[in-house]
Amino acid sequence: MKPISFNTVALCFAVSCASCVQTPGEGGRASIVGHVVEEERLVLENPASVQGVYPATDQEVFLIYGDNVGPDDNVETNHEGNFVFPWLRPGDYTVYVYSEDTSGVTPTRDVAVVQHVTISSANETVTLDTLRIFKDL
Repeated sequence: MKPISFNTVALCFAVSCASCVQTPGEGGRASIVGHVVEEERLVLENPASVQGVYPATDQEVFLIYGDNVGPDDNVETNHEGNFVFPWLRPGDYTVYVYSEDTSGVTPTRDVAVVQHVTISSANETVTLDTLRIFKDL
């Protein structure tokens, strides 16, 4: 039987350590919680035409892990406009929701309302600032 060389053992150890690097994503105990409100306006471009601000119910909210390009997860807000992304590992995340564009550009389009967040510890719950979206009446 041939003995295992030191280099082989060192290489196996290095490969196993490298594969244990935790990246942002599912599999942890941290969470991101937030709230979405919807502001209804008679004239979308005119902030003075607000008719009401309500919890944004059944609104789709997206989450991107780290530097990924597209959404890695999504949830819908509940009847009070609240949402949660549970079971996350520490790292950087991007949360976004779509809103009607208030810039007055024609044709109208949806724009993303974005917040960046960092989870620093394994059991952390990060509470986002309220995400405000707009709707034309």
